[in-house]
Amino acid sequence: MTEFTPQQRRKAQTHQQIIEEALQLIVAHGLRGLSIRELADALDYTPGALYRYFDSKDDLIDAVRAACFQRLNAAIAAEIEDAESAAEMLLQGGLAYIEYAALHPVEYQLMFHLEPSPAAHPDQREQSMQMLLHIVRLGIAQGEITPTEGYHAEAITYHCWITVHGIASLQSSVLQDEKEKVKKISRMILEKVIAGFTR
Repeated sequence: MTEFTPQQRRKAQTHQQIIEEALQLIVAHGLRGLSIRELADALDYTPGALYRYFDSKDDLIDAVRAACFQRLNAAIAAEIEDAESAAEMLLQGGLAYIEYAALHPVEYQLMFHLEPSPAAHPDQREQSMQMLLHIVRLGIAQGEITPTEGYHAEAITYHCWITVHGIASLQSSVLQDEKEKVKKISRMILEKVIAGFTR
């Protein structure tokens, strides 16, 4: 187990504090409203002090995006923890994904509607993909999910993800004023999709 010095722990805490405050400013004022000077004032730092933790504003935004991916993955993991079947995991995980987008539309936009970022996308996206792929493979191994020729585990995984992401993207943008309707329809859609390849 890695032992951290008090200085390392303080640095990590400050790093996280900067990310949290930056996210709050983005939620309140939009990405263009993120000002390093305003962020420094909110934290009682000098702008120069922030650059000890992040090389640039883009580096900071990438860190905020990565934190949002971590929160989304954690929200999904928490919802599927007590699920008793692969189908239930897919349903509850999908609904958690959609719910996150509904509750945190700005964060969702940050994650998926900006240019791909080496600092934010690959690791977190891979974690999401691997979690979903693991569920599908578990369902196949248990005989609950039935792959067909050309429609194997990876294809089923992408089918689920694309469906959920499409609903979440619409709900966090043009359908923000219809959240309750979308929430009800989302469950019906996911149940129908999952029923297409489960027994």
